Amino acid sequence: MITPEKLQIFEQEMRAVGEDLREFGLLIDECPDKLPLYSERPSLHLINRMMIPPEFGGEPIVTIGSEKYYGLSCIERAAAIEQLAYGDAGVFLGSPGASMSGIIINELADSQQKERFYSRFLKAPSWTFFALSEPSKGSDATAIQTKALPNLDGSFILNGEKYFIGNGCRADMGLVFAQTNQTPLGIQVFLVDTSVAGFNAVPLDTMGVRAVQLSHLTFANLHIKEEQVLGKHLSRAKRGFWGALQTFHRMRPGVAALALGVAQAAYNYLLTQRRNFNTLEKHQLEQLELRLIMTRSLIRYAAMEIDTDTNKGYLASLGKVQASQLAEEVTQVAIDCLGPGSMYEHPLLNKWYRDARAFEFMEGTTNIQKVNLFQAYITGKMSYA
Repeated sequence: MITPEKLQIFEQEMRAVGEDLREFGLLIDECPDKLPLYSERPSLHLINRMMIPPEFGGEPIVTIGSEKYYGLSCIERAAAIEQLAYGDAGVFLGSPGASMSGIIINELADSQQKERFYSRFLKAPSWTFFALSEPSKGSDATAIQTKALPNLDGSFILNGEKYFIGNGCRADMGLVFAQTNQTPLGIQVFLVDTSVAGFNAVPLDTMGVRAVQLSHLTFANLHIKEEQVLGKHLSRAKRGFWGALQTFHRMRPGVAALALGVAQAAYNYLLTQRRNFNTLEKHQLEQLELRLIMTRSLIRYAAMEIDTDTNKGYLASLGKVQASQLAEEVTQVAIDCLGPGSMYEHPLLNKWYRDARAFEFMEGTTNIQKVNLFQAYITGKMSYA
């Protein structure tokens, strides 16, 4: 088990990586297409190798005392992502690596599929996408309309579209959720190579986290081989949408940590740019500092809970709600305190303000997280004191 002392050392290592991301974050925010040009930087090389299990060639992050971290546990990811987002959340999200797809690969893929997936990152920087959301369905994942029609030889023909998909335009491969029949158990996950005929990706113009290049994906009679179907060795109840739920639970502390990292960055920046505050402003800053500390504790605790039991995702829902709101509030307070023209005079703050508004829509909006909390409460998993 990782101790607070070891976690602090690990955070220091990741803070240095985040600082490197910030050095070119504003440039990539302006020109997202240029991100692959930086793929050989040590920071992006490290992110590319994160979350690869050691049995598949994973390269650990080694800290003082020879402690090794692969980013496979929720607590490791939450600590690392906060520091990377403190540097630049957009560049981190747009970086090569297994990302969300890696978690569901660990949950659903067989050993041969894992070997094919992870070997790509060992050869060269490789981008992935996680394609679940669709234009007309939003957060209703059980009602997706992308279809995968089965053939007699076990292969499938994929047709449909996905929307707001990170790294879709630059990805080498990714995971696509599609309906094989009109039931929740009919949702399957397919590992798709973007070089095959029938795949198309168009970038979307966004205000925040521009480096991730959210994309619109379309599939037109795309052929899926039988070995590209994840979870064939598992029962039908543990494939498809079940895998997505497991992924969401495991990623939620990381998404909360993204928002927290941006909030902390904006808070610290404000303190360096302005020295004198009136009484009301001091009180406001003290409250924000306290909330930053409390939210960090909540996210870390939620991450450790999920590491012991994946079904305990409700605390991470609470952490995600609080962190998203906090990021928006801190960036707004910083702009107010630095006065008219601050959005123009402080490019970093301008970027953090825009990035902070994106976290609300990542991995479920606040309303969806509140539904998770309510369900946990009425089923007795979570008590109110």
